[in-house]
Amino acid sequence: MSDESYRSARPTNGDGLAEVTLDQAHAPDKVLAHEDLLRKFVNGESFRPVHMRVGIMGACNMRCNFCNFHSPNEENFYDLFSFKDAIPTDKSVRLMREFAESGGRAVTFCGSGECTIHRGYTEICNSGHAAGLRIGLITNGSRLHRDDIADCVVNTHTWVRIGLNAGTEATFNDITRDRERTFTSFLGSVRRLRDNAVDPDFRIGFNFVITMQNYREISQAARIARDSGAHYVRFEPEFYSSMGHETIEQVMAEVSASLDDVSTLSSEEFEVSVPKLDRGPMDQVESVEGDFDHCHYSRFVTAVGADGHLYPCPQVHLNSRYRIGNVLEDGYLKVLEGGARAEWESSNPLRTDLCKSCFYRPQNELLEWLRKGRIKLDDALNTYRVEVPHALHADFV
Repeated sequence: MSDESYRSARPTNGDGLAEVTLDQAHAPDKVLAHEDLLRKFVNGESFRPVHMRVGIMGACNMRCNFCNFHSPNEENFYDLFSFKDAIPTDKSVRLMREFAESGGRAVTFCGSGECTIHRGYTEICNSGHAAGLRIGLITNGSRLHRDDIADCVVNTHTWVRIGLNAGTEATFNDITRDRERTFTSFLGSVRRLRDNAVDPDFRIGFNFVITMQNYREISQAARIARDSGAHYVRFEPEFYSSMGHETIEQVMAEVSASLDDVSTLSSEEFEVSVPKLDRGPMDQVESVEGDFDHCHYSRFVTAVGADGHLYPCPQVHLNSRYRIGNVLEDGYLKVLEGGARAEWESSNPLRTDLCKSCFYRPQNELLEWLRKGRIKLDDALNTYRVEVPHALHADFV
């Protein structure tokens, strides 16, 4: 294969669906910005993850009706989820330091709950930042207007992604059960954070999960996102692990047309991200999707759940089949480099169970093709340097 295969690892939609256009912050080929790690990877050498996805809270102050963690369709998938789980502040601070000392470069706060309602959120972020980590946040946005959270974000965060999920306040409130007038706060809080952020690469944007309830508000939501001062709006279809996207399959033509329409809003100041729409379910599926055999992405990125356990990646966290070890009790590095993680690496060569449909398929395809020599590493690196002189948020692989 030629270096054209490096581009062909990017996600695409089927005939008749909107073209996939991903914003810079969510580019799936950012692994090519890490030449040092890639050379070790291709040569079969060991290295440690540089990005950690961590959920410090199981609890959330919203109840979004499409949320995987509160869906009856997910009882077998997130079987370890509990809204009572939380990583205490002191142990979270220690985890940040241990990760940084082991070569970690970036942490994304996300997970089964809303991290910003954790009483120690600002202290945890300040400690992680002081240790040299770049900080990202996936949030419902309900706390961003508060001075303590806003000050923490502008001084320590590299990016923030907010759940929008509607084009009107009424639909937003109906979907989320919000009682804090969060929707109306977006127009003020987003601009404030964008204008005052210390990190020169700071990005703040919205994520819109497309459902039967909100798909007719795609256009309104995109314009609200643009007018708020956000850097981007990112769309994705509703996704229950056991159902795939069948919930909106009957209106996919209308969804695709709306996405084509809002794509015209893209400019140098504002990006519209259109997703892969036709991805299958992660669970209860027999076919294996993607042109790769092994999970390589978990070598670069790892995940810690609100239960304090290490998991291979965010897709399978809080599932008992993928639980590796308790980093709070045994320490991050001991769990990472202990026998349990190596055992998982060796026991999952054919992507069994929840890995048959991989959310990180583009990354894994690219990595496997590099490992097998189907793409020449130097050719891919040279092409990437020309096309992407500065990889935005490269440490968030």
